[in-house]
Amino acid sequence: MDISIFIILIISIFLIIELLIFYILRFVNKKFQWLIISKDKEPHLSKIGLEKFFTHGYDSEFGWIRKPNTHHDENGKYGKTRWNINDHGARVNPTFDSKISKISCFGDSFAFSRQVNDNETWLHHLSSLKDSNISNFGVGNYGIDQALLRLKRDYEIHKPEIVLLAVVPDTISRIVSMWKHYYEYGNTFGFKPRYIISNENELTLIKNPINNESKFFEYKHHLKFIQENDFFYNKKFRQEILHFPYSLTIFKNFPRSFSIISSVLKLHFGEKSEKITDEMRWNPMKIIMRQNLSWRVKLYKDQKTVDLFSKIIDDYIGFANSKNFLPILIFLPQKDDVNYVKNNFHFYESFLKNITGRKNLIIIDTLNELSKDPNLDDYYSDNNEYGGHFSKEGNEKIASIIYDKLKHYNL
Repeated sequence: MDISIFIILIISIFLIIELLIFYILRFVNKKFQWLIISKDKEPHLSKIGLEKFFTHGYDSEFGWIRKPNTHHDENGKYGKTRWNINDHGARVNPTFDSKISKISCFGDSFAFSRQVNDNETWLHHLSSLKDSNISNFGVGNYGIDQALLRLKRDYEIHKPEIVLLAVVPDTISRIVSMWKHYYEYGNTFGFKPRYIISNENELTLIKNPINNESKFFEYKHHLKFIQENDFFYNKKFRQEILHFPYSLTIFKNFPRSFSIISSVLKLHFGEKSEKITDEMRWNPMKIIMRQNLSWRVKLYKDQKTVDLFSKIIDDYIGFANSKNFLPILIFLPQKDDVNYVKNNFHFYESFLKNITGRKNLIIIDTLNELSKDPNLDDYYSDNNEYGGHFSKEGNEKIASIIYDKLKHYNL
């Protein structure tokens, strides 16, 4: 065979294989956004989706927020649940909203208590135990950086005497992010501010680069700046995106890529044949959640990230001292955090030891009590290893743990 014909044949076979892989990847990507391909470098932002986001959730300073007088329904452990936001931007606290609030809580979705009703949140139960209105300013997917910034902006409105800053351990991943899409693929509206440590060893705020609605429509002009300041762009996103030559990029990241592709295809054909199980439905996301857990375990070993987290805590304490309120830091672990600690080691314990003893700061870690409880599965809403958010029973348990801890400090 002529060498030129042989080369053409090899190239043709290669291109046919690449084309086949491309169509498979595009199909899987439509089914499961966590498998990212070339188009995800600069994803299209839906105008309809943005209009809804601007109305219900956008905040130019923090990236997003729960806006006053809004509500939303979602599934919990026992069916439909609803959350409501009051005039002040806090979650409705039934029977207590009419009382003056001297305690406020800022944090993420575990502070907010997704997947339960307003009268089932741990902050509502804690309000009952203390007979005091505790305002809930938690916002889903917030890092402790955004929670602190909101506390600073809104403090003068409410002037609480005690502040609870309540976060999941994964907050360490959120404080090094500027665009959620680079860590949580597909979360394309999630632009946010972040702190860095300057060359002078000072905590320095980088403001949200997409700080008005018009910038969403020209966000690509800001990508270079975002990429330079987002930890996960180089460490994760660029490593996992699949592009031509597809066979090579799949091979470079084979365990993750193959696991996602095979599990999504099995799920698709299982649905076609009606041979589908709950385990099969969970399999694609299980890959992602295990990877995210691995990332946060690694970040608690990364000195630069730990130093940043510590300085954010110091800033929280400094702000508390300047306003004369008591700062409390609460860790609310996800179910996979608890199981990891039970089976391996307490991956953020050294961080807690490092910040313990800082003047005026009270630290409450609910993990130890949860890890010793045989009813752990009952405390989370979703029937999988991730667990979703705290269930009705889980919120009662968390309120009880925190109440006992506060009594220890005569609070």
